[in-house]
Amino acid sequence: MERLNWLEWGKDAFTRAKNEKKPILLDISAVWCHWCHTMERLTYSNPEISDFIKKNFIPIKVDTDKRPDINDRYNVGGWPSTVILAHDGEVVSAATYVPPQHMIRFLEHALESFKKYKPSREKKLVQKPAKVVDLDVFELVKQFYDPADGGFGLEPKFPNIDILDFLLWRCMRGKDLVAQKMLEHSLKAMSNGEIFDRVGGGFFRYATMRNWSIPHFEKMLEDNARLLAVYLHAYKLFKRHEYLTVANKILFFLFTMLYDHKDGVFYASQDADEEYCKLPLEKRFVKLPAIDKTIYTDMNAQTALSLFVAAELDKGYEKVALNILEHLYKNAMKGGIIHSKETQAYLLRDHVFLLGAFVHAFNVTQKLEWKVRAELVAKALERFYDKKYGGFFDILSTKDSVGRLKQRKKPMYENCAAALILKELARITKNAKYEKMALKSLEALTPGIQNYGPYACTYAIAVSELRK
Repeated sequence: MERLNWLEWGKDAFTRAKNEKKPILLDISAVWCHWCHTMERLTYSNPEISDFIKKNFIPIKVDTDKRPDINDRYNVGGWPSTVILAHDGEVVSAATYVPPQHMIRFLEHALESFKKYKPSREKKLVQKPAKVVDLDVFELVKQFYDPADGGFGLEPKFPNIDILDFLLWRCMRGKDLVAQKMLEHSLKAMSNGEIFDRVGGGFFRYATMRNWSIPHFEKMLEDNARLLAVYLHAYKLFKRHEYLTVANKILFFLFTMLYDHKDGVFYASQDADEEYCKLPLEKRFVKLPAIDKTIYTDMNAQTALSLFVAAELDKGYEKVALNILEHLYKNAMKGGIIHSKETQAYLLRDHVFLLGAFVHAFNVTQKLEWKVRAELVAKALERFYDKKYGGFFDILSTKDSVGRLKQRKKPMYENCAAALILKELARITKNAKYEKMALKSLEALTPGIQNYGPYACTYAIAVSELRK
């Protein structure tokens, strides 16, 4: 039984911490995270530890999927993230998983750090925009590529979907044997590795070993939706039947485990359950792993986009995609685009991905209603736009922001995605304003784009496409 009274992130919790002169214990966890559950069960439910926390800390719990903006600013290398904050929201001590035998000592050291903490008076310099540049990202991707086991980097091994998309884009533009070799090697290695559930379908979040073995067994809607599109595009491009087989198994997982048949949308994730995932198919439906049934706008918009790709091979998926977007139009547009019903937060990512899905729906159906809806989302998106320097902030500015949320960020991927979508919106609406915003968004990223290394591949795509 949980003994701690966890508070929500917000002004009230920070005010209480200041009034009681206590540091904040921030726990960033996830519904699908095995070690988060373990720490809750073994560490936070320990009476000695919970009593120590109640006496000396203000505890705040944040779900990473519900509040990716907080996770982005405070995650310290994985989940759970155990972060001790001063009253200004700056970190004074941090760890990931802390077992019960080490927790009191960790907290005692954190209290000492809190007592010695002095707020910084340094002001962060604003990077002014610069003209877009041609990055040789492909060279960086080649250096990052793993020629032995496919994929990118060593271990742990993540799919790195942005890079797979970049290689696909290069192959779609024309013959590129080097990009094709890296892409096909990676796709085959992933689907033949333990990261892919060949029985129940779908990909696990990542593998702990370089050769795609010993996965962490959670399955995420966002990852599988995007990988679905990657394998479908690869099938259409290279005509390899094994890619279609993988895509069909992803679809099987999505519709079997994550689909809400009543509302026609998709749940967020399947919990990590190693024993379940090692069962043969006929025994899997006896006891299903936990499903996070939250309906996230960004994830469902991305899923709709991937189902439009599937519809090019099977028209039936177009109706499913349009039903998702109808649901989001009716339920997510609340004076802006909400992240989920449970999290009435306005985040850039939901606006960008829903706009992209609405624009694509118009291109597929040629129905005016989707163009009208796209322009409504674009109007809401403009609230995130930096009118002075260009680019989109990840969150809105509010007087109730606390901690690092007072400093808004311009995320690279969402800004590049926005640039690509706004260019297409400019074409279908014949409104040059959108293309101007797209270019300025890329210019806002340019001063720091080198810092992203091979992950700047989405920027490279956007720059090339905007110059057409």
